[in-house]
Amino acid sequence: MQLQFMTTITTKGQVTIPESVRRALDVSVGDKVAFVRVERASKEATIRIISTSVVDKLAGSLKNAVPYTPQAKVRKILARERAKRYT
Repeated sequence: MQLQFMTTITTKGQVTIPESVRRALDVSVGDKVAFVRVERASKEATIRIISTSVVDKLAGSLKNAVPYTPQAKVRKILARERAKRYT
């Protein structure tokens, strides 16, 4: 394995992808990084870049068991419950 690019892990466990790698992979701000293969024994990981356009296409595609409640309605409900506690 030839080492071409190196970066340092921060105290928060974050790394910066070098600019030349970002250009080569056509990575944009907001893209996601998926760890698709992690080999503990050899301490290797394979990442896959998920572009924001793919993420945007998937947004809202899953069904939710809890129906959507508008924020204004939620605030009214919370205000009523809070008022019950303090009256």
